[in-house]
Amino acid sequence: MKKLIFYIIAIATGALLSFEGALYGKLGEHVGTLEADFYNFFMGAIISLILLIFFGKGNLSALTKFPKWNLLGGLLGVIYLLTLVIGVPIVGVGISMIAIVVGQMVTSILIDHYGWLGSSRKPVGSKRMAALVLMLGALALTLF
Repeated sequence: MKKLIFYIIAIATGALLSFEGALYGKLGEHVGTLEADFYNFFMGAIISLILLIFFGKGNLSALTKFPKWNLLGGLLGVIYLLTLVIGVPIVGVGISMIAIVVGQMVTSILIDHYGWLGSSRKPVGSKRMAALVLMLGALALTLF
């Protein structure tokens, strides 16, 4: 049951990311790519700070003891959003999201298979490979 609930939440979150892509693609056309990116992360920082103040139970000072390369997630988030802001006006929300999801799937399968970045190893099976081939096919169909 927990898996099913997670899948539903993950699908809904994916839908929200498509809305985000459409919104920021348009915003980027009107205010500029980097400006739209800055606005997203500025608002995200404010909202995160409010949530942290009221609900945070962690220890921010522990960041100083964490391996610095593990903190690259912030940079990767900027790259992700910039890609959407630039790509959506060029190819549309659907194609942008398909391309991003294909990149996520390929990389996720490699991370799982080899246990990179401290992840537990999950060997690539035929179902995962079939899903990847279908997604690559979907992306290829959008190119023609």
